[in-house]
Amino acid sequence: MLLCALVPWWQSFFCHQDTKAPGSTKKAGNLISGRISSGSIDSIEFSVIYSARRTLGISVLTDGSVIVRVPFRTSEKSIYRIVSEKSAWIIRHRDKFKELNKNREIKTFTHGSSHLYRGNSLILNITSSGSQYVKFNGETIEAGIKPGAAEITIGRLLQSAYRKEAERLLPNMFYNIIEKYRSYDFKPTSLRIRTMKRRWGSCSSRGRITLNSELIKLDDTLTEYVIIHELCHLKHHNHGPKFYELLSQICPDWKDLRKKMKGNLF
Repeated sequence: MLLCALVPWWQSFFCHQDTKAPGSTKKAGNLISGRISSGSIDSIEFSVIYSARRTLGISVLTDGSVIVRVPFRTSEKSIYRIVSEKSAWIIRHRDKFKELNKNREIKTFTHGSSHLYRGNSLILNITSSGSQYVKFNGETIEAGIKPGAAEITIGRLLQSAYRKEAERLLPNMFYNIIEKYRSYDFKPTSLRIRTMKRRWGSCSSRGRITLNSELIKLDDTLTEYVIIHELCHLKHHNHGPKFYELLSQICPDWKDLRKKMKGNLF
């Protein structure tokens, strides 16, 4: 029987399902001979990754690819059975991502292009400059670029500026929320800001919280929701009833906020 995803979709750039893995079995052919393999069933092609985990998980990435993560010594029969059982779920999310990718505009880093910053769409204003800089200024992003710079260089410069803004602003938001809800006695051991491809945030079993620097592109209310979600994991490191009870106390409209997170793929 499938359990709740260990990583909820709102927190990730992919869809994920976990289930309890079957007991250890004998090796089954070449599928078990390495750490990474592949397979296909019906219209589903998937990669298999073996590790020292206890659950069997299926992830549909934003490019439509499917990854099955299993414990060592999981049989080929068990892998194909669970993929077959979840085929409707896999196909639904795979096709959803393919449709999203088809309809998404190709991001460009040219003069006049638009880019998100704290939930607002800002216009990139590029000027020639002997020294390179990026400034988030009201309704525009002012960028000084050396003459002849390639678009990919402009993109990298902008991403670097986003990371610096995230490192400047997210810690303040994080500790302000802890102070606001000090009666809950949240005590993270550390905070780290970094760019992640698959998660908006995470909380380790040792209380270390990581926030995705891409959050700087979202509206502050959504960023605060992610922070609160991770802080609640300090009390309940799962997604059980007690976790959602605590989340609802602090953030009663979390379901609406989670819906707004949908489609925010960068």
